Amino acid sequence: MKLFASLFMAFLPVMSVAVTADYNVIPLPNKVDVSSDSPFVLNSEVTIRATGDEMVRNADVLAGYIKQATGIDVDVNGTGEKYIRLKADLNDVNPEAYEITVNKDSVVINGASAAGMFHGMQTVRKSLPAGSHTSVSMPAAEVYDFPRFEYRGAHFDVCRHFFDVEEVKTFIDMLALHNLNTFHWHLSDDQGWRIEIKKYPLLTELASTRTQTVIGRLPGKWDGKPHGGFYTQEEAKDIIKYAAERYINVIPEIDLPGHMRAALHAYPHLGCTGGPYDVWTEWGVTEEVLCAGNDSTLIFIKDVLNEIMDIFPSKYINIGGDECPKTRWKECPKCQARIKAEGITAKGKFSAEDRLQGFITRYAYNVVNGRGRTMLGWDEILESDIPQDAIVMSWRGTAGAIEGARRGNRVVQTPNTHMYFDFYQSKDIQFEPFAIGGYIPVEKVYSFEPVPSELTPEQKKLVIGCQSNLWTEYILDFPQVQYMEMPRLAALCEVQWTAPEKKNFENFKNRIPALFSVYDYLGYNYAKHLGDISATYTPVPSKKALKVDFSTLKGSDIYYTLDGTEPTVNSTHYKKNFYVKNDAIIKAVAFRGGVKSRILCDTISVNAASFTKVSLKNSPAENYTFAGAPTLVDGITGTGNYRTGRWLGFINADCDLTIDLGSKKTVNTLDFNVCIFQCDGVVDASAVTVRGSVNGKDYVTITSEDFGEISREKEFGTVTHSVALDGNKYRYINVVISPTKSLPAWHAFAASPAFLFIDEISLK
Repeated sequence: MKLFASLFMAFLPVMSVAVTADYNVIPLPNKVDVSSDSPFVLNSEVTIRATGDEMVRNADVLAGYIKQATGIDVDVNGTGEKYIRLKADLNDVNPEAYEITVNKDSVVINGASAAGMFHGMQTVRKSLPAGSHTSVSMPAAEVYDFPRFEYRGAHFDVCRHFFDVEEVKTFIDMLALHNLNTFHWHLSDDQGWRIEIKKYPLLTELASTRTQTVIGRLPGKWDGKPHGGFYTQEEAKDIIKYAAERYINVIPEIDLPGHMRAALHAYPHLGCTGGPYDVWTEWGVTEEVLCAGNDSTLIFIKDVLNEIMDIFPSKYINIGGDECPKTRWKECPKCQARIKAEGITAKGKFSAEDRLQGFITRYAYNVVNGRGRTMLGWDEILESDIPQDAIVMSWRGTAGAIEGARRGNRVVQTPNTHMYFDFYQSKDIQFEPFAIGGYIPVEKVYSFEPVPSELTPEQKKLVIGCQSNLWTEYILDFPQVQYMEMPRLAALCEVQWTAPEKKNFENFKNRIPALFSVYDYLGYNYAKHLGDISATYTPVPSKKALKVDFSTLKGSDIYYTLDGTEPTVNSTHYKKNFYVKNDAIIKAVAFRGGVKSRILCDTISVNAASFTKVSLKNSPAENYTFAGAPTLVDGITGTGNYRTGRWLGFINADCDLTIDLGSKKTVNTLDFNVCIFQCDGVVDASAVTVRGSVNGKDYVTITSEDFGEISREKEFGTVTHSVALDGNKYRYINVVISPTKSLPAWHAFAASPAFLFIDEISLK
């Protein structure tokens, strides 16, 4: 962690020297009216007025915030004539609404509830210019604000890697800073059980520690070091109290009936085979799950959930329900007997074993519902009939949210396309901490719209909010947790809070340096990619060139070179887009307030196909269309991360591309690249066919090649295919690259269609 953290110290936000507050914070308030009246001067003579234990406690918190941000000491309920007053009697239909009234004599923060007032405190906190000041001018203003969604959450997995009580509390502080109100605490999984259950002491004595941990994404090497930890019930209650004082609800998750291998190590009689089982030392999905036909399993579920509900006062209890293989159930006499006794049959695409999980889900629901609580589960719970008061968490894209809302269930959006903060947040993964894969930058998070347009007005009301997920297979310590969360949390909170018509990413980027200064004085480790340069490359066939556009934070100056040399302030100053026609190594750097960003570097390799007019017969898969067909001939080769936007993804369809070379040209070789990420079902192409034409109508087959079975050995990376052509002249080249139609038996997704990711087709 020290290594990668130091790499990003090259860009630091400029610490403001201004002494005037700015209410345009993150998340952006609904209404900010600043007047020309005399401002309120915040200095050491100001007092915070509050009545009642809860408000006095909040006043102490606000005094601490002011001291952190500005160095100014204010007292609570002192004798100062100028004051900040905390109240919670605002008449508003939204319980988390607040208003802030600033005049020369006072600042009044009034909430529709104490929670609303607390959010107003966050706005004041974030409005203050960071630094050591003797006074801060707060412009006279009226601020009115309320959240868009009632559920604004963040998930934290402490099972794959354990984090101590103080680290969990800091995570909660991070959520409070970003106006979130829900902490989803993932407490059990195959790799470790993390919460004390007094009726089952072996869950913490045995199931909380694994003997070692796999190194990398797939099995093969282990570190040989035991890893474990758990929270006592008293520690959990302390964390719940800490969160409640910040108006954050803690939702516990006990994932069942899958992801239970650690529990089976402690109590092997709960599994179909009886074990022995180990606390899993690798990642992924294991076949060892709770035995659905065993009455002891039902007793275990009831006992554990009841103790969890004794600890956690949350009205929501998450029972997981995801990724439960049915392999053991198909072979288990007890499970088959349960299927028969319950009259469970196959239905549609779901087998009887699939629908057996619904029996377990409904049993858990009854336990939770019997205590007056509400059950949440991942979108797999839709694979059976669930009651309408259960809440669906849609993680496999947004399809689960759409189906759940159409069934009448409330839903929380947490799709892996936008909300998985364990994914990479930069295309330059060689400079990033090792991660599970994927690519979700801040802009992608910010672009998410939680309410699907496909829903009716009534169904849209069932989308109660969204949350981010942080799975910690590859997150080894808490500084890395912070790095993966921030500033994506900032983008998330604006998605959750701010009205869509007020959202604007460029405006968001202009506001974020002030939030960076808060991160700095709090000592948070955060990603600084927004201070780097973003490049957009657009092939322009009419110019036979690549148009280059740069952007970065407002107030920055960009300098670039095209010959691979390091850019400085003496290099070409970027003022507007420019064009590249030949091979180039583009390097660019931004300076903001004298602080230097990380250097952008991209290599442009020009060939006969580069920057030509191209068309695709078949559309790429949803979520993997990116900039479309021109991506394949922009002269830039995609890296090993298929989500970066430099690859096009296909499934159940060929990559069928036609290239217009503009005039007849001799072609001798065709090269193309395929991205491999085997564990996601992203594998090599199965075949390619190349045809040529001089008129765009009459084509001849130049060559066709079958690549054979996919290699089990090639797990990650890029494969380059080079295909010999006939050396004749053609104007039009048609390339058909076929995906693997059915993954082999050894693959985790055997018999499923494979994804094919293609980039940079070149002709020489």
